[in-house]
Amino acid sequence: MRVLKGLGWFVGVILIVLVLAFAWGRLRGPSERQARALALFDQDMAPTKGRNAFPAIWLSDYDVPPDQVDAVYEQNRPHVQKLMAEYPSRPSIPLDPMAGLEAKYPKLPVLTSDEKKLTCRTRDEDCLAKVRAHREEISALLTRQSTRLKHDIAFVEDDYEWNDLTPTIFLALPPYGSTQNLWLTSAALDFVDGRTSQALSGVCTNVLTMRKLHVHNNTLVGTMIAAARLEGAASLFAHMLSELPFDQPLPNSCIQAFAVPNISDVDLSASMQWELHFSDAAYKEASMEKKTAADWFAQLAFSKIGAERLQAAQFAWMCSDEVNRKILSDRPFTVKDFPAQADVFDWVSNAPGSILLFIAQPAYFNYLNRQEDAAATLRVVATILWLRQTHGNGKTLSDRLQQRPAWMHMAEDRDLHLSKDDRSLHMGYHGTGKTGITDGQNSIVGAIDVPIVGN
Repeated sequence: MRVLKGLGWFVGVILIVLVLAFAWGRLRGPSERQARALALFDQDMAPTKGRNAFPAIWLSDYDVPPDQVDAVYEQNRPHVQKLMAEYPSRPSIPLDPMAGLEAKYPKLPVLTSDEKKLTCRTRDEDCLAKVRAHREEISALLTRQSTRLKHDIAFVEDDYEWNDLTPTIFLALPPYGSTQNLWLTSAALDFVDGRTSQALSGVCTNVLTMRKLHVHNNTLVGTMIAAARLEGAASLFAHMLSELPFDQPLPNSCIQAFAVPNISDVDLSASMQWELHFSDAAYKEASMEKKTAADWFAQLAFSKIGAERLQAAQFAWMCSDEVNRKILSDRPFTVKDFPAQADVFDWVSNAPGSILLFIAQPAYFNYLNRQEDAAATLRVVATILWLRQTHGNGKTLSDRLQQRPAWMHMAEDRDLHLSKDDRSLHMGYHGTGKTGITDGQNSIVGAIDVPIVGN
């Protein structure tokens, strides 16, 4: 009996401690780190000058004249906002954010799956070879899709990409895939057809434009797509160089495109602000749904405020000077690099929120590594340009590669090396490990050819 009584007291004390820990976890204010993070993401990060590319991306499936894009988007935006606000309480309403547009502006023909296969893709091993093999088909495709191509090239006039729609789980992504390979394919066709200066100018302007949109972007999706497009255009430029004499004049845009990467090239602050607001919206929208008894218990266990604080601290760390310096130093990230944001009181008072924090980490550390890959792409093409400039100085290609400027160096695990015939430079990815992101190739573009003798 005494043992049972003692056990009962013990269990009672444990329950009291858990209740107190739960209460403290729910009632305490944000930690100093969380308060700084919330203050960071409460700032207005939107650019105050320049032209926004997002309206053109949002409307890219319609034949809207470039000089009318902003006005048409401003007319469409209130409809989209109203639709998204009403949808949670009226899920039966048609979810058509583009309602009425087609009556005024023709919908552009979509690229079929076969047409998409013809275009130069971001990670194609040799875009020029593809164009040479399918030149007539590709020329006809670019003619059919001339309006989409014109709209894509018009991004050169834009300064940033800023999604100003309210974050919500019901909003579809902009049609990023509608046109993104046409500009790249067009430059490749110019090169194959002998319009060398036009091709070089086009592909380097493409890199510059995507680098600009990559830097000034407020969504992770938009940031990663701009990075991928940057890599694709850089790859094509490298292959063009491999077929040109060392003394080939290059447009100034080619020098600007591969200038030294800096903090702004890798900083994710605006994208993580959007991500935090999206998460907040998801928590709110989930709480509005009809609940069963089990759902009510889950909601009691979950603290929306606590989850927001935890995520804000994690996202702020991803935007910190410490992380940005590590990205620029090209040291790969792993899940273990994330600092512990949840303490014992978080786990007791908000176990679901603490679990969500850790579930998402594999995706988020990969975003950091993709930023490194974008910077490494700029470095490796800059290295090719430098090797061309130092051709004929009496040193071997291998020696010159080792003597390249310090900012062009990258992490050892990228395994940057020359091929046996000294015509290709290979580089590994950090994005999903050393073997590459999509095709398992341990190289940035399959192989970047570095010419050893003039053509």
